[in-house]
Amino acid sequence: MITTTDIGNLLYRDCKVFGIDIVPDGEKLTGELTSERIAIHTKKQQPGTYWKKSFAEVNLCVPDLGENSANSIRLNELERQAQSILDDIVGTYDGTRYRYSIDSIGTEADTALKCHFVNVRILFEILNVKL
Repeated sequence: MITTTDIGNLLYRDCKVFGIDIVPDGEKLTGELTSERIAIHTKKQQPGTYWKKSFAEVNLCVPDLGENSANSIRLNELERQAQSILDDIVGTYDGTRYRYSIDSIGTEADTALKCHFVNVRILFEILNVKL
């Protein structure tokens, strides 16, 4: 059985290759962002006949260069990396098979944090049958 906390931990492990600090689960970013950060948010699991489905958000945050001025070059680099690192992953955890892939990806702004970020929406599926 894989829980939503396990999903967060698996994504945390896989996001380490970005080389960016990852915000611990449950901690929120506040104030002006001064360095790059990754925030991971897992959502509820939905039962299914063969696969339990869950969505997770992986946000790759980059401080703005100036007032509402995104670091487009760095955001592009991270978006390209995310597509190769976080898409079409298959594995086994605690004896249970899982797979995840990118459901959607795009760049957004956060004026409160004075940053832009690559939002990666992950579809995480857990095999719901015994092999």
